[in-house]
Amino acid sequence: MTSESTGTGSAWAALIHSPGPTASGPLFRDPRFAHHLAFLRSLDEKGWLVAAGSFADADGEGMTVVRCPASVGLDGVERLARADEAVVSGLLSVRIRPWRVVMAGT
Repeated sequence: MTSESTGTGSAWAALIHSPGPTASGPLFRDPRFAHHLAFLRSLDEKGWLVAAGSFADADGEGMTVVRCPASVGLDGVERLARADEAVVSGLLSVRIRPWRVVMAGT
């Protein structure tokens, strides 16, 4: 992947999560979901988390919006997203979508 920037030195991505190959039952009740929450907290601690949550119309699916320094780029975001223990264990699958932001609120 290549880094897309808004001209402000940031790379943006949408991480689309869905149930993985080893998921069974409600994802939020699976003990492995705690790993996903830890992953989201790590993004927040870095200052990269814009928003995260589940889709209201699709059980077990959700999206995380990430804005990171262009120096990290989407390759860095992809490495982190694929290292999420909930993804590694197969509870979740993740699709990383580069996002070309042309307008952002303050």
